[in-house]
Amino acid sequence: MTFKDLQKLVRQSQSGLEQQQSQLLQRLKNKPFWIWNQNQHKERDITNKGDCCFNHIIGLPQKDGHTMPLLPYQRTIYEALQDHKHLWILKSRGIGCTEFLLRYIAWYCTSAILPQNSRVCVVVGPRIDLTEDLIARFRNKRN
Repeated sequence: MTFKDLQKLVRQSQSGLEQQQSQLLQRLKNKPFWIWNQNQHKERDITNKGDCCFNHIIGLPQKDGHTMPLLPYQRTIYEALQDHKHLWILKSRGIGCTEFLLRYIAWYCTSAILPQNSRVCVVVGPRIDLTEDLIARFRNKRN
């Protein structure tokens, strides 16, 4: 294999990845973050063949190998995020709040409601390794 062959292979794989990302963005566009009414959620899931909401498209959160639904307290956070520009949360470890907020940010970035050149600020505390871990988790949200 020559260097030119290798370059061609890399370009093809990059264009294939870009195409996959574009298809995923199209699937996510204008989807609700979550459908809180269980009956409506089931109905939309059936009619859209699993593409009912953002969280089902990227895959539901997992904890200790078990799939987790969105919880009632997360609906409260979601509604607060819809009504307020700034939100401060004092939370315990391991309750799924960070995962929920990473998903919310990803949904907001892929939804049609995001104004162009918008920014998101996330304050995580004094440890750089935690920041790097959260960024890596954010980037890996996809099926």
